[in-house]
Amino acid sequence: MSHTELIALAGFVVAAVAMLLVTQTKERISAPAWLIPAVVVVPFTVWTGLAIVEEGPLGFLPPLMGSHWGLQVWFDRLMSVTAAFFLLQNRARAAGMKSEVWVLAVIFTGSIGLFLMLTRTVYLERKTAA
Repeated sequence: MSHTELIALAGFVVAAVAMLLVTQTKERISAPAWLIPAVVVVPFTVWTGLAIVEEGPLGFLPPLMGSHWGLQVWFDRLMSVTAAFFLLQNRARAAGMKSEVWVLAVIFTGSIGLFLMLTRTVYLERKTAA
């Protein structure tokens, strides 16, 4: 297995375990909950930066546009980020955030902007509740 295949497998395992742990949580996650998405986004942002340095800002296009599977992954990503934004934006507005600013962050950075939006939303919700 190549190093990229191992990293992809490790990422899948971490995501699966995190989702399973969240589904098993009976109570609301405690006050510093905003740290969870903040910590998740840091290594992903670093990896994205390495990819941009290594292959350029549009280096993702050839693998995605080169096959039906590549396009399927691209559309799956777009649908997932759109659904997540749709579900998060009402909470973000209720916490006092401007959706217009965050939609631009999500459009141009994808999951990075979405995780930052989630981090800020949870932070503001907990700050208001406290």
